[in-house]
Amino acid sequence: MKSWLQSASLATRLTLLVLLLTSLTWAVFSAVLLYETHDEVSELLDKQLYVYTDLLWQSLGDDDDIHFVSHDKPDHLPRVAFSLYNRQGKLLVSSSEYVLPFQNTPKRKTRTIILDDKHWEIAIRQSQDRQLVVGEPHEKRDKLIDEIVSYTGMTALFALAVLLPLLFFAIRHGLMPLKVVDAELARRAPDNLQPLDLPVPAEIAPLRDRLNTLFAQVSSTLDKERRFTADAAHELRTPLAGLRVQIELAQGSPRPETRKKALKQALLGVDRGTHLVAQLLELARLDYASIKTELSIDMVQLAKQALLDAGLAQTCLQAENASTWHGHAGLLALLLRNVLDNAKRYAGENAEITISIKQNSICISDNGPGVSPDVIARLGERFFRPVGQSQTGAGLGLSIVHRIAELHQASVIMSSENGFQITISQEK
Repeated sequence: MKSWLQSASLATRLTLLVLLLTSLTWAVFSAVLLYETHDEVSELLDKQLYVYTDLLWQSLGDDDDIHFVSHDKPDHLPRVAFSLYNRQGKLLVSSSEYVLPFQNTPKRKTRTIILDDKHWEIAIRQSQDRQLVVGEPHEKRDKLIDEIVSYTGMTALFALAVLLPLLFFAIRHGLMPLKVVDAELARRAPDNLQPLDLPVPAEIAPLRDRLNTLFAQVSSTLDKERRFTADAAHELRTPLAGLRVQIELAQGSPRPETRKKALKQALLGVDRGTHLVAQLLELARLDYASIKTELSIDMVQLAKQALLDAGLAQTCLQAENASTWHGHAGLLALLLRNVLDNAKRYAGENAEITISIKQNSICISDNGPGVSPDVIARLGERFFRPVGQSQTGAGLGLSIVHRIAELHQASVIMSSENGFQITISQEK
């Protein structure tokens, strides 16, 4: 049953829930209504019995005018009966053979007695000389009450029978916007990522907005993938074409020196292609990476290892009040390697490269020729290389740096004053 409810449609579950709660509410309300109706009718009949008693009491004459008349016991109970007694409890007159007994302790409220195995409700009116007992059988009384209660119950049942279908159709109609959204999504082509422009109720508007946000994110991701694929194909085409030329030259040249030079260039082309593919794979992996930022990282040790890997002296490192970083040690090491590789490539052979770590920021600087402000504005774009650049590369190193910094909630600031400086600061 539980698994069926979980797999059932929202409309079915909502309909069953509303109808069940409505039925339970109706049942409780009907029970209270019938009880109150029974109580109110009984109270009304008691008041009516007092009215009969008062009217009869006012119509009684003197004792000389009252005569006892014997009656045969009727085949059916009378609607109302009365008996009149004197002060000593002697019966003066009775309306039928159902003689209502004298009451020794009369009270100003009705009471129930048993007479000939029948329940009677009686009311009493008494003076110093006489006592009037007026009663009606419960059988007549209960029949009237049952008729009223039954009528009230049938009315409530009819109301439920009318209400349930109306609720069913109201729920189905209220869920129509969901079917409209479903139909719109079903009609869409797989590559249609345009936002949904449907008028929906306020309760469904967040769902529509989340879908539109998802469509925008998927569209942006696909656009990035298309640009990345196109740029990667373009960048790979150049070294592969050069590699083919060098191999063909080595095959066709009869001179050993030419073949040796062509093969050397071919090996350099293979190295450039390998480096490019490695960077492309690294960047593709970083695009969908997520890291745990609660891990503590010693940036001073990472910087020392990065200098060692780059073949630079440890004296290039300046650390002052270095704070602990949080993130992925391997990715931060990759960030440092890429920045140092760029500095070695483009600053010049005799340039001085320095790593300065202060609190939560790390600055890699060199005293090379630097770059213009227009170039700085574009550094970090994928496959961007300044015009006239003689060094080999794919223009992906700083893109990788920016992506790793983004994963670590860190900012990247580049400047060119007396060389080139790049500062990475992690937000605390």
